[in-house]
Amino acid sequence: MSDEDLRRSIEAVRSQIEPLNDAAPSDSLYKVAVYLDSIGKSWDALLAALSDLEKEKMADAGKHGQKVFALAESFRTSVKNSMRFARINLDAAMMEALDRAVKRPRSASKSGEQKKSMALRKVFDGSPEPDKAMLQHFRASSDPLDKWLVAGPWGHEYLKKRAIDLEVFDRELCGMLSCGETAAGRIVLSYSGLCKALRAVEETSLRSADALAGSSSSK
Repeated sequence: MSDEDLRRSIEAVRSQIEPLNDAAPSDSLYKVAVYLDSIGKSWDALLAALSDLEKEKMADAGKHGQKVFALAESFRTSVKNSMRFARINLDAAMMEALDRAVKRPRSASKSGEQKKSMALRKVFDGSPEPDKAMLQHFRASSDPLDKWLVAGPWGHEYLKKRAIDLEVFDRELCGMLSCGETAAGRIVLSYSGLCKALRAVEETSLRSADALAGSSSSK
């Protein structure tokens, strides 16, 4: 895995975040970029440490390998921590956007919301394609609470737990809500792509760490 691959994957996320920040400044999206930058800085620090290690020209190949392995493991831990916080903040930005795009009915009570969400869960649990079932329910229902639950944070969390890719669902949803051109809608429409781009950063970073650790063990 090359240095260029890692930097390219990080830049791919940044290029998606920057126009969203321009349209709707968000502390959460800004923090996603900050945690991405921390991965790049950790990678630079790792390369510098490896360069210094090579200059030492250790006679003991075993100790050299142990040090390289330790550096790779430290980078791996840093990546996992940064990715965890990047995802937390991306999810927070998504929830903020959904709150703006899909208004919660003022008349809805917490007990009514809980009761309705339990009923909807039973319905969608029986569907092999819950995203399509949700969209159909949104179109057919005249109940504001139903619509808010399906289209808002609850529906998105439910689909994530069912391991459903949200890209098509969100595109259809924003079309029905006529919010695709709004600041909130742009974040909703970008969420699935950003999740995939973050996953690519993590996979590329961890493969880089694995390659370093593997090279140290072979010496």
